[in-house]
Amino acid sequence: MLMVSNACGESTPPAITVGAVSFTEDELLGLSPTRRTILAQLTALALSVSDSSTAQLGEPLLEKWENDRLLDIFAAELTLMKNGVDDAVLEAHYLTDPEWDLTVRHILFFSERWRDPSHRLEARDKAGRAMELLYEGADFGETASQLSEEPGAEGREGLLTPGREGSWVPEFWAAALSLQPGEISPVTETQYGYHILRLEDRQTVPFPEARTVVSRSVANRIEDPRAILQAWLEDNAGETEDVLQSKALAEAIRLDLKVPAGEITELARAWDDITYRWSTALGFRYGLSTSEIANAALGALASSSQNATIARNELAEHDAMLRVRYEFTFSSPPG
Repeated sequence: MLMVSNACGESTPPAITVGAVSFTEDELLGLSPTRRTILAQLTALALSVSDSSTAQLGEPLLEKWENDRLLDIFAAELTLMKNGVDDAVLEAHYLTDPEWDLTVRHILFFSERWRDPSHRLEARDKAGRAMELLYEGADFGETASQLSEEPGAEGREGLLTPGREGSWVPEFWAAALSLQPGEISPVTETQYGYHILRLEDRQTVPFPEARTVVSRSVANRIEDPRAILQAWLEDNAGETEDVLQSKALAEAIRLDLKVPAGEITELARAWDDITYRWSTALGFRYGLSTSEIANAALGALASSSQNATIARNELAEHDAMLRVRYEFTFSSPPG
C-alpha cells in the first residue's frame, strides 16, 4: 500500500507535493518528469473531487467562459449600432419567438447514464409505475413527495424554482417547453435519470430581460459580430491582446451589458459535467482520505482505458487552473 510522505516520522523528502498529498521518490518508481506533472494534475483533481470543491477549482475557467460570453454580447451590440438596429426592431423580432419562464414539478428516479443496464432498467420501471399511478388520477404533488428520489422533493412536492432556457439540461427543458400548463410529460431521460414533468405555469420573459439573447440572434443575421468586434479592437492597435480584451469588457460593462443568469447556470453545469466525466473515468470519488487520493491518482496515471486517456489529456490543458487551486512542488523541475 502506498504511504504518503507527510505521515509522522517520514524522513524522506517528498518528490512531489500537491496540497496535502505527497509522494516520495521511491513511491514514484522512476516516473519521467512528464509523467510526474500528469500525476500532480491528477492529484489536484482527486483532491477537489474528494472534498466536493470542483466548483471552486473551476472558478478561473468559468470566469473566462463568462467573459467570452460577454464579449459575444458586446460584439452583437456593436453590430446593431453599426447597422442602426434599435430596441423597437429587436422587440418586434422578440414577439415572434419569445423566451419562456417555466414553472415545473417533477418526479425523478436517479440513474446516471454511467450506471449499469440493470440499474437503468430498474429506474425506468419505477418511472413507468409512477406514470400508471398518475394516469389513474393520483395527485402529482403527493406522488412526487412519496416517490421522487430528488433530495428535498417531499417538502416541495417536486416543485422546482422557475427556469429559463439554459437553467436545466436540454432534454428536461425540451420536455417542459412542449407542455401546456397542467399537462404531464412522458418519462423523460436525462443524464441524471428518469423524470416525469408537469408544467404548472409558463410566462413570457419580459423583453428587457431577454434583450441580450435577442440582440445576438438578430446581429448574427446581419453580419459576423466577431468581425465587427475585431475591427473595434484593431482601432486600439498597439496594445497587447489581454489589454484589448480588458478594454472590450470594460466597454461592455459601461453599456450595462450582462450575461443572462440562465447562461451562467448553463456554464456552471457544463463544468460540472466535465468534472463528473473526468472523475468517473479516472476513478475519483467524494470522501477519499489523503492516502486514498494518492493511490487513486497513481491508479489513474496507470490506467490504459480510452476514457482515462482522454480525461488525462483534457485535464492537462488546465494545468494553470489546477495550480491556482493547489500548490505543486517538485523536488526537481519536471519536464
